[in-house]
Amino acid sequence: MAFFRLISGDVTGFKVLLALAIMYGLISYLVYSTIHMKFITPLGIDAPLDRFSEARAIEHVRVLSEDIGGRQEGSPGLRQAAQYIKAQLDEIKRASWIES
Repeated sequence: MAFFRLISGDVTGFKVLLALAIMYGLISYLVYSTIHMKFITPLGIDAPLDRFSEARAIEHVRVLSEDIGGRQEGSPGLRQAAQYIKAQLDEIKRASWIES
């Protein structure tokens, strides 16, 4: 059995390997549970204005990409997009004043 004789460096190496295996297991569990969380649902378009709403964000992207035409420099679409964004920000500002 002289073949399995361990020196102090080998024991330290096994401890480090064990610690890494435990850390890998914990991180794997954390990543798995984060990816597969099913209890978080996106907020609808009627969510309060102080909370992020996925439906509202998608609607804004749709308006800016489909309803308002090209936004090259000097085009009317650029001005329309700026007016739309400003109007939305003013609405959020008004809503925050009303809630206060």
